[in-house]
Amino acid sequence: MGLSGLGNMLLALASICAVASIGFIALGMRTKDGEGMVKIGHYLTYGVFGFTSMAMVLLAAAFLGENFTLEYVAYNHPTKVGAWAWLYRLSGLWAGREGSLLFWEWILAIYAAFVARKFIDKNDRLGSVALGIINFVQVFFLAALFIKLNNPFQALDPSYIDATGKLLIDVAMNPLLQNPWMLSHPPTLFIGYAGLTVPFAFALAALITGDTSSHWVKISDRITVFSWLLLGIGIGLGSVWAYVELAFGGYWAWDPVENASLLPWLTGVALLHSMTVYRRREGFRTWTIFLAGLTFVLVLLGTFITRSGVVSSVHAFQEDMLSFWLFIFMMAGSMIAIIAGLIYRRKDLGGSETFDRLMSKEGSYYFNNLIMTIAALLVAYLTISSAFNSWPLAWLTSWWPAAGKTFGAATYDTLARPIGIFYILVMSVCPILSWGGGEPGSFFKRAKWPLAGAGVLSVGLLALWWFDMVPYFQQTVDGMSLSVTNVIAVIGLLTAALAIALPIYLFIEGARKRSSAKGESFSKALWWVITKPRTQSGGYLTHLGMGVILVGLIGSTMYVQAFNTTLAQTPGAQLQAGKYAFQFQALDEATEANGDVSYTATLDVVREGKIIDTIKPHLVFPIQLQSQNQSTQKVDITISPVKDIFVSFAGLDQAGNLALTVKFFPMQVWVWTGFILTIIGSVLAAWPKRRKLAAA
Repeated sequence: MGLSGLGNMLLALASICAVASIGFIALGMRTKDGEGMVKIGHYLTYGVFGFTSMAMVLLAAAFLGENFTLEYVAYNHPTKVGAWAWLYRLSGLWAGREGSLLFWEWILAIYAAFVARKFIDKNDRLGSVALGIINFVQVFFLAALFIKLNNPFQALDPSYIDATGKLLIDVAMNPLLQNPWMLSHPPTLFIGYAGLTVPFAFALAALITGDTSSHWVKISDRITVFSWLLLGIGIGLGSVWAYVELAFGGYWAWDPVENASLLPWLTGVALLHSMTVYRRREGFRTWTIFLAGLTFVLVLLGTFITRSGVVSSVHAFQEDMLSFWLFIFMMAGSMIAIIAGLIYRRKDLGGSETFDRLMSKEGSYYFNNLIMTIAALLVAYLTISSAFNSWPLAWLTSWWPAAGKTFGAATYDTLARPIGIFYILVMSVCPILSWGGGEPGSFFKRAKWPLAGAGVLSVGLLALWWFDMVPYFQQTVDGMSLSVTNVIAVIGLLTAALAIALPIYLFIEGARKRSSAKGESFSKALWWVITKPRTQSGGYLTHLGMGVILVGLIGSTMYVQAFNTTLAQTPGAQLQAGKYAFQFQALDEATEANGDVSYTATLDVVREGKIIDTIKPHLVFPIQLQSQNQSTQKVDITISPVKDIFVSFAGLDQAGNLALTVKFFPMQVWVWTGFILTIIGSVLAAWPKRRKLAAA
């Protein structure tokens, strides 16, 4: 039996185990004294994990050994050579359509095995039903793997390989994916995607079993935080990859596949906050269950966008109608199940969404849910609207508003900016609101010092805006006038000042009070405040990071200046771009060890007569694309705290001059800094608390 047959056999065995597990759990739940049958269902879940793990090992071995008898390996093997080439070979596991789907299923099998292990020795009806639901999702993904276009174990036509196993066709991994950031970006996304199945499964299990207490939330909240965190990390890593690799001059283009990863992250924010109210106050129960279902459906929608081919994207795979109908069925079925369950259990859930005052934690969480849900649904609608008059369901959607229309980045930015600023404002005041609300006077008493700190910080941020953002305004970036842009920017910066000042104040005030009460030094008390009540301090750090990100987004998206120009190949020749000059030094050609041909332009970056940096953007003709004369650009970036200077080299014009794009991105470093702060905060919030051992 060849690799193809062995791999498909392993997938078939995993499918059998998943189906059998569902059957044993369902039968055991309906049978008196059926605990043994339910336990068999748990053991069969281990079988799914075991067989999918073997399939992953088999595919990894094929990549590491460059075994081209599998079509997927042939079309997705990297051309990198050297000591780290094996890492790029492993990245082939998730580089393409087929392998990424198997990788996703394998991660889901790990989550399922974790849940099975957690409940195998407990007679917990909720946990067993949730496991059955997770395994049903596994059956869906395993079924998708048997569709030809999704099958990583499809055999390659033997005529494409010679007797020594060498490929006779000019195919390989997309050179844009052979980048260090792509070693981590897709896996983190998939870990996040797969993990968001767990809260959906427990929410639906709560509706099925009638256990609408906070039990299911307490079981699944850590996994939810972890999954949302990994999804956020994946989005951030993807933004870095786009910034340094794609050479379009930015890190977010509102591409359909980019949007696909953002959608469940947005509703995930709302889900996590709702879980807090559910766990602490037994409130927002309907919201939480609905959001768990919607987040899972948006995960599936992201896969649908990528794999169905109905939406045009540079990241999407070719059209596949079987995948189209499979994902449509799963999305519709999941949402119908959640909504039907909510209707059926409405009496058990009734009254849990109410709150007395808007100026309360409950009120801020309600607005958080509303804003994130509306934002996610709006982005989803705009993303797939272009397909509404051409896909197989056009009879249902062709009359919808904007059917068939494709929306550009300017439309998304116009909507996202006011919504995002308002959301961060709501988010900022939440920590100083109290449960159930209170008198306005008490709120403003708590807000007095944070507002004072925000006022001081606003002066600094507005100075940065005036001196380091406004000079780089260029209307062609988004079509907005300077006056409109400035109004939005100032409101955003004032909001960011509050978002940054308030958590800093809370840390300082908490440390001051502990230092006074415990007689500790301020630094020791501050360390305790940050590291011990981790859920709280992690939330504060995350809010702080979002404020920093907002400053970065304002500068790096609203005040970008671009120059598309040429530079003569004469030593010492200069081009002027804003306050900077770029001086030509050399143009070098080299052939890499793997056969890629690169052309590197060496330029000095000059300001006020002084060389502040030397950059080397280059143009690469990958070996697998040389027959088509296709190239990729590798940018170089000069980084400073208030501005990135981004330079890409596109080749030579007819006169032999270098064709260059120079862009200035104010406050770009703030985006990455805020991203890191949100990761640290989320990790702190998700970190398990150490359990105290019971006394002997």
